Amino acid sequence: MFDLLVNFFGTIVTCIFVVYLVLLALLQGKNKELTTANTLINMADMPVLRPIPISTANQNGLLNKILILVFQVRRWRVEEAFIFEYKGKKYAVHAGFEFNGASIPKPLWGLLSPVGLLLIPGLIHDYGYRYNGIYILDENNKPEWDETISVQSGWDELFKGIGNDINQIPMLNELAKFGLWLGGFKAWRAWRDKKEDKVPFKWTVDDEKRANNKHQEQVSEGNVDDIDNANKKGCSNELFVSGTTKTTQIGYENSNKQKVLGSRNLDATDKKRVTYKMACGHCDEVYGAKTAEIHRRKCPACQEGKPSVNW
Repeated sequence: MFDLLVNFFGTIVTCIFVVYLVLLALLQGKNKELTTANTLINMADMPVLRPIPISTANQNGLLNKILILVFQVRRWRVEEAFIFEYKGKKYAVHAGFEFNGASIPKPLWGLLSPVGLLLIPGLIHDYGYRYNGIYILDENNKPEWDETISVQSGWDELFKGIGNDINQIPMLNELAKFGLWLGGFKAWRAWRDKKEDKVPFKWTVDDEKRANNKHQEQVSEGNVDDIDNANKKGCSNELFVSGTTKTTQIGYENSNKQKVLGSRNLDATDKKRVTYKMACGHCDEVYGAKTAEIHRRKCPACQEGKPSVNW
């Protein structure tokens, strides 16, 4: 049985290699023709993405670094809201959303890059999988939350349709959709179990940073004392406050240089849903974290930490 499997996969690899060599030979005669063809999407209409660093440098030991190298993939952050019109709808992905490109196994990257032909379909598909909904721009270009698609197969079909619209290789998109049918259920179930709330729409990452910086100017430099005094004076419940434990005090910084800026939902009925505003001491990223995560939290932007939660 083992020999049969080895021969089977050996035959597949050999066939792929032969096909690749044939295509490489054909490329030499068509290089100019291929590079001068017009695309359906202008450069200005492509998503603006920032690569998130992969954390190999500070891993303990060579084995950990090798595991990161082999199994961890590059994640990207959307810097400006991405709008894509398809069948009369303007789908909108908010700035700050993080994803890892199209879900293509690493061994196949030599044939199909996760940020290649399937980049845009993968971006919208990942957004839909995560939130089971997506923003749609109305006639006044105002983002409105849309839950017309509510099942995994619907997002997979949208992925294929957008792929056909952009790259016009139906066979490729059908194959990618089949791959999602085979393995996408794991990611789909994981996101449904997390039940993440939709994120307020942001046109640019700077929108959030400006708001955060303004708030930090008001409350960050006196930290606990300032907030205690403010509470005594009866300030708004929008003010960030410390929790009851050492790791939830404003100003607490864990070993990864992630600092607590406070919480404004300490009165939540379900204590597991209490979240804290955090700031990274390396890149100044501001994000949300759950109480139980604080002591070991890593930055989602520069340390490959978990995605931000609402705070």
